[in-house]
Formats: sequence, structure tokens, C-alpha cells
Amino acid sequence: MNDLDDIYPRLATPRTHHDLADDYRAALPQGGISAAGSALELARPIPLLASAIPPSATVNTAIHMLHAVPNDVEGELPGQLLEIAQRNVVDAIGCCHRALELDGAEHGYRAEEWLPIVYDTAGSLLQSARPDTEPPTLVQITQDSISWLSRAIAELDEGSPEAPTSLAETLARLLTVWTFTDVALRDADAV
Repeated sequence: MNDLDDIYPRLATPRTHHDLADDYRAALPQGGISAAGSALELARPIPLLASAIPPSATVNTAIHMLHAVPNDVEGELPGQLLEIAQRNVVDAIGCCHRALELDGAEHGYRAEEWLPIVYDTAGSLLQSARPDTEPPTLVQITQDSISWLSRAIAELDEGSPEAPTSLAETLARLLTVWTFTDVALRDADAV
């Protein structure tokens, strides 16, 4: 279950936009955003992104712990960490996607216009993923997703035209983490 040396090479296989679009749709929460908050608060981009911070931090912790646990650990811990990461990355992606939609409605663009950038970036990150870097690629990507999320909040607050770019960068990193957890959990189910 926790054989990262086996999981990482599976990430490096080239993925088309169609493949990544399928992953993205699978990662979007079904039935709306599951993060806490009132409907009015979550009808604006900044509160939506703020509600993405707790699940993103949980994903960060779970991915760090997964990489810290020895490969030969017995029991369910690696699977539980992957499930926690995947469940929370879905929440974060949902909040960020909705924030992109709302900002787009406010500034005359559509969220779908940014998805090819999300897919290009996620595809590159997946192809370059390696467990033997310091920190391992997925640990770094998870940390970077929080940095990009913070940057997106600041840019939205300032009314910066760079906000959609930061949201796309955030979504690309979250999609990369979701794909990692999906590959790892499917491998576990196949065993």
C-alpha cells in the first residue's frame, strides 16, 4: 500500500487533456461544496478560498505523513492517510473551482477557459514526480498548493488581474495530489 517507489512511476505516464479532465471531474465534489460556511459567505471568492485552507492543510499533513511512514509498515495507516488526503483535496478543489467561477462571472471570463492551463501544469507536475527528491515531489506540490492558495486570496483581495492565474496554479497542484491519491488507492484495491 505504501510503496511510493511503485506509485510514483505510475504518475509519470503521459496524460492527455482528456485524461486530466476526467480526473478533474472526478475530483470535483458531487452535489456542491462540502466545506463549512453559510451560502451567503460562500457566494464570494475570498471566503470560498478561506474555506479551502483547512482541507488543504489536512491534505498537506496526510501527504507528509504518508511519505514519512516506512514502506514496510503493516496495517491500514497508509490507506487511511490516502483516503484522508483524497477526501480533503476534493473539498479544496471544490472551493477553488467555485471561486474561479465567481471571479470569472465578476470579471468577464469563464472558469473553463482556465482548465487547459490547469491540465497542462498538472500533467507536467505528474510527469516529473519523483520520490527520491528532497522533499519528495508530492510533498513539495502539496506545500506549493497552499502557497498558491494564499497568493490567490491576496490577489483577489487586491483586485489583481493575476488572481485567475493563481487559482489555476492552485487547482493544478490540487489536481496533481488528487491524481496521486487516486492512483495509489486504485493500486491498493487491485492488491
